[in-house]
Amino acid sequence: MPKTETRKVDTGIIQRGKTYRFTVYMGYDVNGKQIRKTATYQPPEGLTQRKADKLAKEEYVNFCNRSKGLSNLKESMRFSELVEEYFRLYAPTLKEITAYNYKNHIEYHFMDYFGNRKLKDITPAVITDFFATHKSMVKGDMKTLSPNHAKQIYTVMRSLFTFAVKQEYIKESPCRNIILPQDKSNDEEKKNYLSANELSDFLELFKGYSQFNTIIKTLLYTGMRAGECLGLMWEDIDFDNRKIHIHHTLASVGDKKYLTTPKTKTSNRYQIINDTLYDLLKKHRTEQRKVQLAIGADYKHPEMVFTSDTGDYKDRSSLYGSFKNRLKGTEFKFMTLHMLRHSNATLLLNSGMDLKVISEHLGHANIKVTADVYTVVLDDTRRKTADKIEEILTEKTPNKHQNQKSG
Repeated sequence: MPKTETRKVDTGIIQRGKTYRFTVYMGYDVNGKQIRKTATYQPPEGLTQRKADKLAKEEYVNFCNRSKGLSNLKESMRFSELVEEYFRLYAPTLKEITAYNYKNHIEYHFMDYFGNRKLKDITPAVITDFFATHKSMVKGDMKTLSPNHAKQIYTVMRSLFTFAVKQEYIKESPCRNIILPQDKSNDEEKKNYLSANELSDFLELFKGYSQFNTIIKTLLYTGMRAGECLGLMWEDIDFDNRKIHIHHTLASVGDKKYLTTPKTKTSNRYQIINDTLYDLLKKHRTEQRKVQLAIGADYKHPEMVFTSDTGDYKDRSSLYGSFKNRLKGTEFKFMTLHMLRHSNATLLLNSGMDLKVISEHLGHANIKVTADVYTVVLDDTRRKTADKIEEILTEKTPNKHQNQKSG
């Protein structure tokens, strides 16, 4: 009977006939004897030698992981398969709008580059290369990712691989030490808020009553997110106690618009209404009721503070378009709706208000978020504080020469 040939396939793998034998060395016991674990594997019939070896190597990795207590690792899983599992198991726990946006980001940005790659082949270097070279459509042109856009979709990437680690598909996330595109613009181009000196000229553009002007001033006076502002209901406004309660945000998934809970638990908050905003909202309620009476039962959402012309939920993209059109050709053309929130926060920080109070005012998840977002402003405030201390101490410290003269 002919002897069955034995061949070494790789470290820890030998093949004898159609069977592969695995050996994993696990150190030494107390007597100094080497500990090893073995297993056998037989691939399906009809495979080429190369394909059979490849499958054996993959199975050997799984055997090593099982031997070391990492039995659920699936590093040979494709990125596209991870995405399927993510949306099957984890995405249902997210807000509908978040899951919708994540799915769009993944399909548009990630699938062509990562879709067919195995998880074990997606390294920090691979992800860094993606962010350095990936392009997306911006105003009709394909451009590399801006720093803000890169951070936005990197959040999605991290969520995917955090899920993979928690499910023990991989041992650790490759989303570490990633080099993202850096902002190379100068300080003026990076400006994302209005200074106190600019506010009067800015507000001149929004004089007189209109719902649009009221929305813009509400955003500026309160620092609310646009979705929170458009999600306000009249029952949320307590005119007697001059409070605005923020309980909802207006979200949209495709053409569907609906009210949902605010971004974080701490986003559910209230704010005091100042005199200017009180008068604006009172005026707006009066004018809105006139429109409701004219339209009648067809006015869709009389409970909402801000609506479309027919009383439907107000569309955020149309609001943004109107805002940019109003600023076109002015010195404020760089402004976005979200910069009204930044302007509100910056004014409060520069006034010396406590950071914790500002964090609660903005509805941030915690004070660290506020500190991270407004690092530059805080640094400037700290410099002013240091200068002020120096000024006070210098004024109160007697001049050395004057002391000598008086002596």
